[in-house]
Amino acid sequence: MRIRKTVGATLTMFAFLLTAVATTGFCADVAKIGTINFQTIFENSTGGKAVKDLVNTEGQRMEQDLKQKGEEIKALEGRLEKDTGIMSKEAREELKWELDRKIADVKALKMKYDRKIQEMQVRLVNEVRQEVLQLIQSYGKKEGYLLILEDISVVYAPGNLDITDTIIKLYNEQYAKRGKQNQGPRG
Repeated sequence: MRIRKTVGATLTMFAFLLTAVATTGFCADVAKIGTINFQTIFENSTGGKAVKDLVNTEGQRMEQDLKQKGEEIKALEGRLEKDTGIMSKEAREELKWELDRKIADVKALKMKYDRKIQEMQVRLVNEVRQEVLQLIQSYGKKEGYLLILEDISVVYAPGNLDITDTIIKLYNEQYAKRGKQNQGPRG
């Protein structure tokens, strides 16, 4: 009976040691994991700022065009109010029709501009995102990362896993190397 207990204890100890040795052999390399924040990259990188500036500039141009057309409408409304008493019924109806047509045209133009700005923004942001993703993949391979995640889906990660600032620095360097003539998103 005593021999059985000794053999059982020895086998259990041997199995435990074998498991401990086997698992430590596989875990000798520490998995390198990083997180990035794309929103921060867009807000702080040169390429992201260029997209924002380009979209804002185009939006301001479109807004100015709409403002000018709005002033034309106000002028027609003022003319209609002012000259109502001296206009013939046909002239008043024609001016009213022209006013209604211009209002409808401005509404349609605003919808067109909104859609155009939105499409432009999506296209340019996707261009920057693709460039950054390629950079992250090459950086991850070069630095031996097992996994790099976007932090939007990470519930918790220590701050030292965040490589966003490093990626911004590398992206800004890559962006600057392209040269002035090729710089910036293609609007």
